[in-house]
Amino acid sequence: MAKTLLSEVAHAMEAPECLLPHLPYLLQDLPSLSGAEDEVVEVLHEVGFPRGGAVLDLGTGRGDIAIRVARAFDAEVTGVDAHPPFIEIARQSAKEAGLERRCRFVAADLRKSLAQPARFDAVLMIAVGPVLGDSAKTMSMLRAVVRDGGWIIIDDAYLEGGVPPTAAYENYLEREAMEAGLTQFGDEIVARRTRSPAGRLFNALALETIPKRAAVLAELHPELEGAINQYVARQIQEVALMDGPVVPTLWAIRKADA
Repeated sequence: MAKTLLSEVAHAMEAPECLLPHLPYLLQDLPSLSGAEDEVVEVLHEVGFPRGGAVLDLGTGRGDIAIRVARAFDAEVTGVDAHPPFIEIARQSAKEAGLERRCRFVAADLRKSLAQPARFDAVLMIAVGPVLGDSAKTMSMLRAVVRDGGWIIIDDAYLEGGVPPTAAYENYLEREAMEAGLTQFGDEIVARRTRSPAGRLFNALALETIPKRAAVLAELHPELEGAINQYVARQIQEVALMDGPVVPTLWAIRKADA
């Protein structure tokens, strides 16, 4: 049975579908939805991203990274997310930051944005998960919207070598296999960040604040208690994986010239 867009959004957010309307409440204490905004800006500086460049931010969420990139590089950023409540927050945040002319936020299936010509200087796909498929398929789609010499910035993870396969790790590749997929078209990995301190701080804050909000939400909506507990348990499991054999990584990849 084909997945609906709603179910895919829920999967990407690691949440039961019934909790999607409540995610802004559960996540309100987090400064962003990924903790990667500083790292993305640093990597774009490192690779020489130009001022005034055009950026496509897929799975933009509340627009945290899009707004930071627009401010840091005077960039024109298009942020796409399938969860309308997040898009409304992103638009309001851009307005408050005085960047509404530089940030355009669209509530849509991000895959529709990949049908346009290669006009972006960079495409960002941060904390979205494998919604486009494995690393090779993902790259085939992302590079199509980036000009030659532009950049693809991907936040994902790989499995440490020699770790026995289990159900918890079945969707992760070892680094060599992951990067083979990312570079199969001749593109070059020009920067890499693993296990960033900011990521660890973000995870710690998530584990501190989400359960507190979840407890209040469960009191307000006792019919959702099971789904809320499931969501909190999933967050704890994911952080444990990232502190263990799964290595969170941010890759910057330069698209090869035609």
